[in-house]
Amino acid sequence: MNYLFNSPILPPGFILPREYIELVTFNRLPDLQPWRFLAKDVPASLSYYGRMLQGFPERPLIPFAMIDDQTGFYNDGWVVLACFDGTDTSGEPSVFVYDYATPKTLPWENLSYDNFTTWMEAAQVESLNYKSELS
Repeated sequence: MNYLFNSPILPPGFILPREYIELVTFNRLPDLQPWRFLAKDVPASLSYYGRMLQGFPERPLIPFAMIDDQTGFYNDGWVVLACFDGTDTSGEPSVFVYDYATPKTLPWENLSYDNFTTWMEAAQVESLNYKSELS
């Protein structure tokens, strides 16, 4: 069963993007290797969410996807998180990418996207490049 943070732990007024909810609810999460969706892993979802809350208590970040390539081929094996901006109550929150290999003081100083759709488009391109390099 996929996990959508169906509990009161999300910031007040925060709404997950409709496109993301549909992908998770109907189990249509695409293969975006090296990215993987955290909705398939409740413990990892909660663990990384807790880490983001501890690290950035004034600006909650809700992780929804991660890169964790243990082979070291991609990002030398460091975790990379794609997170929704928990302060955005529009239903189309920005996406911030937090890279454990090169952490900035604030995640929004790293790579960011206007919304989930633009992140998905970039992740699809990244996935194609990753898979072609593995071949």
